[in-house]
Amino acid sequence: MPGELSVRSEPAVARTTRMPPRLRAAVLPLLVCVVYAVLQLAAGPRWTLFPDSYRYARAAEQYLGASREEAHRTALAAFCASRASREAHEARLQPTNHKSERALRAAAERSCLDRWADARDITTADPRYQAIFAARPAYPLLAAPFVAAFGVLDGMWLLGLLTAAGGSLLVFGLLRRGAGVGRTAALTGQVAFLASPLGWWSDQALSEGLFTMCALGVLWGGLVLLRRRSLPKAAAVMVLAYGVGAFTRYSSVLVLAAFVAAVATGALLLPGRLRHRGTAVLAGVSAVAAASVAVSMKALALPSAQVTLQDTFTHHFRLREVADPWGELLALAGRFWRDWAAQQAALPYFLALTALAAWALFRYGEGLGLLAAATALSGAFVVTNHPLIQEADRLGALMWVPVVLGLPLAVDRHWVWRRAGEPEAGLVG
Repeated sequence: MPGELSVRSEPAVARTTRMPPRLRAAVLPLLVCVVYAVLQLAAGPRWTLFPDSYRYARAAEQYLGASREEAHRTALAAFCASRASREAHEARLQPTNHKSERALRAAAERSCLDRWADARDITTADPRYQAIFAARPAYPLLAAPFVAAFGVLDGMWLLGLLTAAGGSLLVFGLLRRGAGVGRTAALTGQVAFLASPLGWWSDQALSEGLFTMCALGVLWGGLVLLRRRSLPKAAAVMVLAYGVGAFTRYSSVLVLAAFVAAVATGALLLPGRLRHRGTAVLAGVSAVAAASVAVSMKALALPSAQVTLQDTFTHHFRLREVADPWGELLALAGRFWRDWAAQQAALPYFLALTALAAWALFRYGEGLGLLAAATALSGAFVVTNHPLIQEADRLGALMWVPVVLGLPLAVDRHWVWRRAGEPEAGLVG
């Protein structure tokens, strides 16, 4: 009968228009990335080039075939335009300033270009300083096609969006596929990444975004090893992540690999569920990565900690070298961490979030807590070696990894809202 036919045909139509499960699962994390991109479009001149961005842009131009002088002029023009927009915007917010933003921007840009047009570098042309950046080719190589297609400013802005979005998707995948949490909890981690300094620094025209993706790749591979799944593939992922990270910032890879090897070795020495072959592979791969970087630094005469310390205490080699850089570092680091502790006591949101995340990681993480702790410690170690107030937020961004990975575990176990009858997608085991 026509009535029966129409009733029976409706479910069939519904089935044909229903979104496939895999596609539906991919829509939400991609939607988060789209919303993030829209928010960044609204940020305006708050996104700007840093002095390091100028050097990366210059290197990208040289990789594209420009001469050193041409690359300097192109990178300087982008740097001055970016900084002038930021300065003019901030000046217009002052109550005593009545000039137009366009006039302020033009004056600031002209002043910047006049100051650095004949210089070899906007910081210093000292070869020891230049060698630090010459040993980090991965990010400018990655930026080169974006710079070629869209120019320095638009190209590096787009690359920043992609590295931030890519890092957030790695967090989502690590939590969803690696740790086995539900979709809501994994989305919580993705949003936490983008809302934290990890996401902000990943979005900048700096190597932080690429290195953060490498660190997350190490964590994902390490978690799979700790859970004894697909050992060869997980080890290969870690080798790739360590390798790309070494060409991005070799000193940070050395520190990260050393801490991961240490926590994995500790897990092997103590009785428990993590005392197995996968943990041994994790310790071995990380130890080899750390040793390889150390040997390469010696063999290739790459800038060492001694050079970077002199850079710190001589204001980029403009002052006389200090006789005891390690003693100076110890004193400065002590002052820095005392000040950091006072700041946290005054506004302890980071400590509170870290405490909650640490509880969730070590109660439910099944090895993820060890990896997150190793990553956070590597961030703290890097800050200790460069205890500068103006750079601590960037250099210590990895200290937010436990928050980004731990809070979703608490959400998954205690605060996930599920539809009636939907099974709980908790952690494996």
